[in-house]
Amino acid sequence: MNKIKQQKKIHKLSGLVTSEGKCCVPDSSIFFNFQYITSDSNYNFEQIKKQGGNAKEIYRDLLSFLQRVSQSSWEELRTKGKDNGGFETMELSNFKRSICSNIRQKNLTNDTKLYVFRFGGNKYRLVGHKSYGCKAALHILGFDFDHSLYDHGS
Repeated sequence: MNKIKQQKKIHKLSGLVTSEGKCCVPDSSIFFNFQYITSDSNYNFEQIKKQGGNAKEIYRDLLSFLQRVSQSSWEELRTKGKDNGGFETMELSNFKRSICSNIRQKNLTNDTKLYVFRFGGNKYRLVGHKSYGCKAALHILGFDFDHSLYDHGS
C-alpha cells in the first residue's frame, strides 16, 4: 500500500505533463484540447451537423486547418496575421458568454484574450483560449459558422 502512495501520478497524455504538473511540450508546438468546448449547440460540433450538405466540406476544412496549425509555431502564426493563416486576439467581452459555458474553473475575465482563427477560405472561425499551464495548448471553446458569436463589423 505504501508503494502505491509513493508512485508519481502520470498525466493521461504521457510525456506531455510531468508528475509536477509542468508542461513538457515545447512552446514552439501547438496542440488542441476540446475539453472546454461550449455546450451551446450554435457554436459546437452540433452546428456543423445542421449545415446539411456542407457538413462534409466543413469537417474537411476543419481537419485541414487543425493539421496545418499543429505543424506551426505560435510565433509563425502570429506573424502571418488573421487573413493569411494566422490568428487575431479579442477580449472575451466581445463574445457571447455561452462560448465559456464549459470553462468555469478557469479564471477568465472580460479582458482575457481569446484566439480567433479563420478557416475554410476565411468563412468560419475557431475560437480558443491559450492554456495558462501549457503554452503549447489551445483550449477550443467553439466555432463561429454564421458570424453570430461576436460582432464582425461591417
